[in-house]
Amino acid sequence: MCACSNASASGRRTDVARMIDAQVLTAGTRIVLTYRATEHWATIDANGGIILVATGGTPYGRVDEAGAVARGTKTCQGMNEWHIEDENGVRVSLRTIRDRAAVAGAL
Repeated sequence: MCACSNASASGRRTDVARMIDAQVLTAGTRIVLTYRATEHWATIDANGGIILVATGGTPYGRVDEAGAVARGTKTCQGMNEWHIEDENGVRVSLRTIRDRAAVAGAL
């Protein structure tokens, strides 16, 4: 289990937490990361944390951390790797969602 803070040592909140606060994302949103043909599913919690299904619901404070655990690697660029799947099965990365929200003035 991790000490799941949504703020870095500098006190900055994560991008996912900021998107929850701005209502760009909602708690309960399911996200997916595909690595080596395996899909890894997680849910975003109300604080912007990531609840990874594969670890039995272990919460992670950052998408990078959850992605690295899911992939079994030391690092992960979580904002690029995690996606939201829409009702048509189209996947959009969290980075793209964040960037679109920033351009629209929502962040």
